[in-house]
Amino acid sequence: MSSPNNTLPWRLQWSDDLSVSIPEIDAEHQHFILLVNALNEAILMRLAVEEIQKLMKAILEDADKHFAHEEALFREWGYPEAEQHAQRHAQVLQALHKIMHGFEHNSVEYEWIEAGLQVKQALIEHLLAEDMKYRDYVRAKDK
Repeated sequence: MSSPNNTLPWRLQWSDDLSVSIPEIDAEHQHFILLVNALNEAILMRLAVEEIQKLMKAILEDADKHFAHEEALFREWGYPEAEQHAQRHAQVLQALHKIMHGFEHNSVEYEWIEAGLQVKQALIEHLLAEDMKYRDYVRAKDK
């Protein structure tokens, strides 16, 4: 979520609202936010397409590792919505790959800006809609 003081719509700011109360997962989410911010900053700074592709590749690799980690935790916890969540992961990865493809084939600046905002939106929607479900499950289970 963006800070109210932050007038840059592309920048994400970590807050407790995004926390799933699992330190290792929160750390991974924070790292992902850093990567997304770096991507959007690179787009706005009009860095070379190779630099933007490198950042997008780092986001894809990070998402892939993070999703595998979450899914392993789901198995360990016996999380009942594990399969549905894994399907959401696959959808996010597919969307990120589509965006990456766009960086390879679009040279119009506004399309890059839109793509960077799409990466941000995919992250926020997944965190707020999907990850909060397992956060609530873990909290209820620990009571």
